Amino acid sequence: MTAIGDIFPAEGEFLAPDEVVVTYDGGVPVAIDGETVSVAEARRMLSARGEAQRIERGAACAALERRAGRGCARLTGTVSGEVRLVLYDGRITVA
Repeated sequence: MTAIGDIFPAEGEFLAPDEVVVTYDGGVPVAIDGETVSVAEARRMLSARGEAQRIERGAACAALERRAGRGCARLTGTVSGEVRLVLYDGRITVA
């Protein structure tokens, strides 16, 4: 698992775009970058990675839920497969 401390660059280090691959099963995020996670872990990881890219707190999690539909924890049968999000310089885009 990626440690949150490994996400933030060292002082003076260039911050490259961060591509995140979220895997959904029946509308529920089940993996981040191929690593199995719970919904709570997915939200924490995206939030931390978003903050490292100057994305306001919670915006990355909101993007996670928008990709799945209405509220990722309670969906059934909506989205299955992978969604690629690019986090960079305060923006979130779908790759």
